[in-house]
Amino acid sequence: MMKNFEDIKYICGIDTLYYFCESSREYDDLFLDILDQVECIKGKFEQKEIAYDNADITICIREVSLSSLGKSEGYYWFKDINEFFKIGFKDTLTNRGLHDIRVQLLGNGIYTVGIKSVIAFIDEMLEGFITQAHPVTRIDLNCFIQYDLGFVDKRMFVTKKRNYASISEIGDSSTIQTLYVGKPPFRLRLYNKTRELKQSKKQELMEAYFRLNGFDVTQPIFNVEFEMHRSHLRTFNITTLEEALAKAQMLFKTAMDDIRLIDLNSISEKDSDNHTKNRAKSLPIWEFIKERYRLDAFLQITSPLERIKRKAYLYDENRFITEYKLLIRKGLINSVPISETMLIQNLNETVNELQEPTRPSPKPFHYAKAFIPIEIKQFNGSVQHFRLLRDGQLIKPVNVLSVDKLSDYELLSYLEDISQDFNQEHIDSKQIYHRYKIAYAEAVKRKLKPNIPF
Repeated sequence: MMKNFEDIKYICGIDTLYYFCESSREYDDLFLDILDQVECIKGKFEQKEIAYDNADITICIREVSLSSLGKSEGYYWFKDINEFFKIGFKDTLTNRGLHDIRVQLLGNGIYTVGIKSVIAFIDEMLEGFITQAHPVTRIDLNCFIQYDLGFVDKRMFVTKKRNYASISEIGDSSTIQTLYVGKPPFRLRLYNKTRELKQSKKQELMEAYFRLNGFDVTQPIFNVEFEMHRSHLRTFNITTLEEALAKAQMLFKTAMDDIRLIDLNSISEKDSDNHTKNRAKSLPIWEFIKERYRLDAFLQITSPLERIKRKAYLYDENRFITEYKLLIRKGLINSVPISETMLIQNLNETVNELQEPTRPSPKPFHYAKAFIPIEIKQFNGSVQHFRLLRDGQLIKPVNVLSVDKLSDYELLSYLEDISQDFNQEHIDSKQIYHRYKIAYAEAVKRKLKPNIPF
């Protein structure tokens, strides 16, 4: 039976990881600094009487920017700019039974740079404010498999313990969407990952992850996931993050035995009715997942800390709009004069600059050093402006004038003015002749002058 599954694609991993960081004696300094940064930003908004959201509040720890998520359960929660993790900080005098720093790793970090890399990054950010201890609080071990488990229903599960017996399912009459067996601190979640991704913010990330591992994202992908909280882990003498990672493989396989997906055809109806389904054999696909579960390759996904610091997050339209609004808010609370006209003008200028082809910047020409402006009064009282060049030549400034934009009267007047310049000895005749020729051609075109050769 097992040979039929040899070509099935699967990925073993850790989908969720929560843990504490044990604070050091210097932690109070960090917490007070966090509060100062938060209150300083809030004060600027309140001074300007501008409403603010959590996203408007950003703090910095060791040059790492963290965006506020608000306060919950006594913790001030933040997430990093790449959304690799969430982290909460609390007062040491509040909820003394809990550690002061809570960490939740997120999918963006787990499935890109790797769990160990994110943990190392957080440790470096908090260096001096934490000890080496990392008490674990929750770990979800899972296996993504390219196999349609939509036929499964709650009658097909048997459990070793009574507190695992709570079973609920979500789906329709023909296929399962999500099925839960047990409840925290230990439960199984079996669900259609392909369907879930259609409504998930992580769709692009996870589909890329699946393709990288040879999955066909157009076909069903199911997730077999065991959620394990701190009290469940303690029954295996697991209290730290390091112990949980080291014993993850054993935890998953034990969970597969504690909650089994069985073949109902392997027992009689009497056994089923008498609640002795534990005699049934596990379905081959269940045994396949159990035997193949390994975390070696998954935990080897690591990235250098410097790369994590530089990593640019995915930039899309929604993120642009969010950052644009935050930038405007920042300007307002810092008394920067902002108007709709100014925003539109700067936006248009920026778009035009980006759309223009890149050209080498011309060398600056210092007009002030190239000529001396001269004014010459005429007999009729008018004043004409000239430029005295370095070589002693006197020229008349060239006005940027498009003759085709002149009216007929203006064009004829312009020709007459230019013809008068021919009699001025101090004017460059070649330049005047060129201007006259262009204007005369326009006049011929309009049939205002006869077409005579020059």
